[in-house]
This record gives sequence, C-alpha cells and structure tokens, in this order.
Amino acid sequence: MPFIDHTSIAFDYPQQNAAGLTCTAQAWAKTPPPLHGSEKTFVIERIKQLLLEKDAALIAHYYVDGDIQDLALETGGFVSDSLEMARFGKNHSAKNLIVAGVRFMGETAKILSPEKRVFMPDLEATCSLDLGCNAADFAAFRAMHPDRTVVVYANTSAAVKAQADW
Repeated sequence: MPFIDHTSIAFDYPQQNAAGLTCTAQAWAKTPPPLHGSEKTFVIERIKQLLLEKDAALIAHYYVDGDIQDLALETGGFVSDSLEMARFGKNHSAKNLIVAGVRFMGETAKILSPEKRVFMPDLEATCSLDLGCNAADFAAFRAMHPDRTVVVYANTSAAVKAQADW
C-alpha cells in the first residue's frame, strides 16, 4: 500500500475536534507498505533479536495488524484487550515493554509497571473512547460535582484516570 498523506484526505462527515489525527485519516496515514519475502523475514528476525537484546516484551492489542500480533506471540509477548495487556506487562520479567496499541494503553501499562520502560510505536495513536473524555472537560465536570464519586472506564487517558475516585 502506498503512503497516504493524511492532509490530503477529504472527509464527508464531521471530524472530531481532538489533538492528533483521528479515525480513518490516522489509520491510513501511518500504515507503511507491506513487506514481502526475504525483506519481511529479515525485519521480523531483526525485531526478534532486538527484543531479546533489549530485554523487551511486545504486547499488542487485538486491533493491531496480524503480523504484529503474531510477532508478539512468537516472542513470548501477549495479545489482548488494553487492561490485560497492562497486567501481562506488569507480570512479565522484561524490563522494557513495547505496547502496540493506542496511547492510553501505553499509559496504563506504565501505571501498572512504573519501574519498567514503556515504549509506544506511535504516540499519536488515539481511541475514540479516550477522546470522548478529555482531561480538561473531566476536571470541569468534577468541579461542578465535587460531592460525587466518579468511576472511569479503562479506555481513558492517564490524565483522566488521575482525577477519578475509582
């Protein structure tokens, strides 16, 4: 697949007003052309070698590319939903975690494993559920309802989680 310049994509629906790229534009903007044959084999083997050398575990969300999921499983990593990814990372012996998913997933992994280094291939990768609850709006809500106990969903940013009661 050729590189697509996300700034040239036209939308026929209202776009979310959020920092970073969203939905379709983001999904396609950073998708590199697929690798094939010996080039693909070389890259996969090199990643496996680096994961070992760097004492890193690859944890991937169900939504990421199948090749990334396969690589995670082949190297002792994990494929799951966001919370189970973070739990796996906490219990894994690796000192470094590579989180293939959206930003809040990496943040959650870091919250559960503060002693580990957490790396994200794309810090601009976002989730519509997370974008639906921005930290400033949440703070304003909390200020309007100080007597309420607030529980947040796992699919929220660390900035929102830090303001929640549960």
